[in-house]
Amino acid sequence: MSTRYISAKYDVSTLTVDYAGNDGTHLLRTGGTIAWRFNNPGNIRPVSETELIMGAIGIGVTKGNGAFLIFSSYEDGRAQKKSLLRRKYNQRTIYTMLAGIPDKKGKMVMGYAPASDKNDPKAYADSISKHTGFSTDTKLCDLDDAQLDKVLDAMEIKEGFNNQKSTRKEKLLATTGVVISDGAVPKPNFPAQVKIGDKTYEQKTDARGQLPRIAHTKPGEKVEVHLPTQDGGWKKELDFVMDGISAAHVLFNDLTSFLSPTAPKKAPAKPVEAKRQPIRYIVQKDDTLGKLATRFQTTVIEIKRSNPGIKENNVIYTGQVLGIYGVPPSLKPPVAPPAPSKESKTSAAAKPPAAAAGAARTANGKGAPLAVVPTDQKQAPWMLKAIDEAQTWAGKDEAVITKTENFHKNIGQSGSLADTPWCASFVNFCLKSSNTPYEASASSQFAVSSKKFIKIDKPVYGALMVMRNYVLATGKFAGTGHVTFVYGKTAGGDIAGLGGNQKDSIKISEYATTGDSARFKLKKVPMAQRFHAFYIPATYAEYAKQAGELATVNAVDVNKNLLKIKNAGVSKNESGR
Repeated sequence: MSTRYISAKYDVSTLTVDYAGNDGTHLLRTGGTIAWRFNNPGNIRPVSETELIMGAIGIGVTKGNGAFLIFSSYEDGRAQKKSLLRRKYNQRTIYTMLAGIPDKKGKMVMGYAPASDKNDPKAYADSISKHTGFSTDTKLCDLDDAQLDKVLDAMEIKEGFNNQKSTRKEKLLATTGVVISDGAVPKPNFPAQVKIGDKTYEQKTDARGQLPRIAHTKPGEKVEVHLPTQDGGWKKELDFVMDGISAAHVLFNDLTSFLSPTAPKKAPAKPVEAKRQPIRYIVQKDDTLGKLATRFQTTVIEIKRSNPGIKENNVIYTGQVLGIYGVPPSLKPPVAPPAPSKESKTSAAAKPPAAAAGAARTANGKGAPLAVVPTDQKQAPWMLKAIDEAQTWAGKDEAVITKTENFHKNIGQSGSLADTPWCASFVNFCLKSSNTPYEASASSQFAVSSKKFIKIDKPVYGALMVMRNYVLATGKFAGTGHVTFVYGKTAGGDIAGLGGNQKDSIKISEYATTGDSARFKLKKVPMAQRFHAFYIPATYAEYAKQAGELATVNAVDVNKNLLKIKNAGVSKNESGR
């Protein structure tokens, strides 16, 4: 699969654009014209120096010429220029498209190359006319796409896109990416030592557990990555030799540290009774109210009283958030140490451990407070956001949701992408919200080619289920499809998937893992949808091994009682487009 560049940064001091590819490869492009350097044959400018628009992947601020958009390829840049001409100037002539046109009040509306911007629109229009054979008073709307392409060719010649060819330089660099995870979620702000040759660099992971990418600037050079150990030392966890192939690695480190600073103890003037706070618990597979009551040393009645949403049938749902007033499992009374003998009454070894003593003091209402380690809630943490979004919108249509929350924009996609299905952007938004690796992609197939995800044979809670469409007439895949989160399985063996763009809403739908989508078998619909594979974030690999079998759920029941969607009918393989 060819590299697609997904972000770009411009260094004005060296006139170099650093294009970052989806496979970790970096392309350094220097020299040439601004239009060539930025893959921007239309010299399209951003609204501001920080706002990406029109599918751009970066912004370059130049010396003396202002800011321009950077596109992933020449083809993308040209397509955006063509789209701009059709969208903004389609009703104008070649000349007024360049020079501008007065509005109803006689005020001049800016053109593509007005005289006020140090251009000569008449000479520009004449050059287009000479190249294409179209008169300067020809309206763009009267030109078909092939004829408009000729206009674009003429504009590129006039603007000198291919000038300064002798100064163009491109250098392709492979890189290696490293993510550090505890087996369930990435570890942010985690220290590491990266040794390149005889030099050692102290680094830390970002919010998504990623170390700065290691550029292969010296082929043949050895690289080592060391992580901290429990005893305060360092252990080599990865080594490789720089070559021409980009790579990605996930390092699993279960080193856990706790820091509990304590303020100086000062007795308050008046005793203040702390407000009782519930334990926030996320329901896991196979949980029941009875099991939770036992685990937290409380009763089913108390849990229901604290959570009015629980129905009379006592059913709770995976991913549901409960507030429980009880005792966390980590605060179970410690085993009492044996009573000291007379001979060892003053011996330090006979004294109870500090932690046990602290627990005893706290239980008696005296002494320093005891730190509480929360219960393990690492099961697919992104599902909490997915459920919250579904509850927030409660079955509302995409058109209503987009007015308030644009999932494309939330993951860094530029423009409105109004005509692009948003299933992938919703999935990536939920991953991003839990600080899990994600892709800034609106393609339902993003997990297939991304090194941040791995394919798994059996579905687990929170896995990404990827479907693909194919053309019935040819039997070939169309390169599009649908992606949803695995919530559970139905009694019939299908997957209950929680996702966006499922009948243009966020809900649970049922998806078959064999055969074609029933709704696509109608002769009027030329596309069919088939299950492709399950994927999980690579950082979640170790924890997923312990996930076990999926819970059997009723999709209609979950939509109604957990997600609060009224009249949510469910049919197989639902997607908005």
